[in-house]
This record gives sequence, C-alpha cells and structure tokens, in this order.
Amino acid sequence: MAGETSPVVSYPYLRNVLGMEVDDESMKSVPHARGELYTHVVLKMEQAGSILGAIIGAGVAAVRKTGPISRSLMNGSRNGMLIGAPLGVLATYGAMRNTSKKPDVDMDYEYFDRAYRLRHNRGQVRVDRASIIVSGVGVATAVAQGSSVLGGGALGLAAGTLLGAVYNATVKSQ
Repeated sequence: MAGETSPVVSYPYLRNVLGMEVDDESMKSVPHARGELYTHVVLKMEQAGSILGAIIGAGVAAVRKTGPISRSLMNGSRNGMLIGAPLGVLATYGAMRNTSKKPDVDMDYEYFDRAYRLRHNRGQVRVDRASIIVSGVGVATAVAQGSSVLGGGALGLAAGTLLGAVYNATVKSQ
C-alpha cells in the first residue's frame, strides 16, 4: 500500500466485479488501491457521460431531424463516454487532493478505505458488472452491423448501467 502509484487493479478486484467468488482475505488485500479508486470513478463518469450523451444526442436528432436517432444515440453516448473518462481522473484527483489537505491524514489509508468499501458495495459492483457486460454486447452488435464499435460499446455501457440500477432498485424493494 505505501508508496503505491501503479494504475493497475488487482486480480481480486476483477474477480469481484465479474461476479466470481472472492474470499474475505482477498477482499481485504487491496495492493493497488489508487488504481482501483481511479478505475471506479472513471467508469462512473463514463457511465454518466454515456447516458447523458445518448439523451442529448437523441434530443438533438429529434429536434433537428438530421438523420436516424439510432446514430445520434450512439454518437452522443460515445462522446459523453469519451468526455467522462478524463473527467473521472480529474474528479478523483481533486477529491483526494482536498482530502490530503486535512491535518493528520494518511493518504495510503484513505485510498485503501475507499477501495475496500467499494469492493463491498454490492449495488455498485452489480451496476459495474452489468455495464461492462452490456457494453461488450454493444461492441459485438456494432461489429456484426458494421457500425461504430466505440459507439456500440458506449451505448451498451449506458444501457447496462440503467439495467443494473433498475435491478438494484428491484432487489432493494423486495
């Protein structure tokens, strides 16, 4: 943990996100806490950007009547996702920089604590898993149709995020 600057995420992190069983000891081992936190926030910003971009893209296409809404959905979602990625890095850096200005703060612990809590947040993990899986479906669909792979992946990311959120809301209400 100390002095760790690698942006690499750990194997237990990936196993957890993919829904594989991870024992308690592995869940407590967070060797790349900074990488996990940055990865999480970048993914969240890409998810938000892809959703907002799809909404804006479809709205603009509907108003301007410039072409198929499906293409505008994909392009808007792609652009939103691409904007979200650097914003995620900046947001994480800014939040952690503000935390580091507080007196007596152990930043290695702060990164570890956030990454550890995210691993145990089942709702967040389910949304991440759904968004990644459906993004893969979006890429495969785009390849099959000969359209934009990045657009298909971004639209899949948006759809998977929304599906994961709906699933979480359904599970919590039961």
